[in-house]
Amino acid sequence: MYVMDEAVTVIENNTKEGNHLFPVFLKLEELNVLLIGAGSAGLEKLNAILNNSPATKVTVVAQHISEDFNNAARRQNITLIKDSYSPGFLEDADIVICAVNDPSLSKIIRDDAKQRGKLVNVADKPALCDFYLGSIVSKGNLKLAISTNGKSPTLAKRLREVFSEMLPGELDEVMDNLQQIREQLKGDFAHKVSELNRITKTLVEKPAPKDAEDYWFL
Repeated sequence: MYVMDEAVTVIENNTKEGNHLFPVFLKLEELNVLLIGAGSAGLEKLNAILNNSPATKVTVVAQHISEDFNNAARRQNITLIKDSYSPGFLEDADIVICAVNDPSLSKIIRDDAKQRGKLVNVADKPALCDFYLGSIVSKGNLKLAISTNGKSPTLAKRLREVFSEMLPGELDEVMDNLQQIREQLKGDFAHKVSELNRITKTLVEKPAPKDAEDYWFL
């Protein structure tokens, strides 16, 4: 496996079963997000955006705005529009997130967005989504996205808690050191990959068992 730059892809199988989503990390702060709905589902979506990309420009359209949502949206980059949905709101959006408690309206919004070439996420309706908002683990500059292919967001959240606890806080310092090493490496691409693989090998090596009885679960 090549270890280089930010992305490492591991292909576990090539069958029809499994998760075939393609993971990407968007520069969301350079895009315009339209969020339709300002209830509990809308608040969850808004928090997911702001926790990861706090400067993202978000336009919120909703007839009713909950108090909790209103408190979370008190930022200069959040625009609240108290109005019913109409297709015109889609025009300036790059990403559309639908969080309304109305299946018929959700389907209309999704179809309108698709007609205009917009990527859309519909809360609690995996079949209507172009993308999902996965559970995110953040450790400084390290970010891991967890997806269950829309089957169990609750499991994804639990796994996020596990990984957040397991990963050490010193990872950011490790990444800074590796960046400096990478910038100082000489030679062609293959040589740099080989050196980075050698240097980072200890990060993924399993420690040798001290006592076989202590590792009965392996």
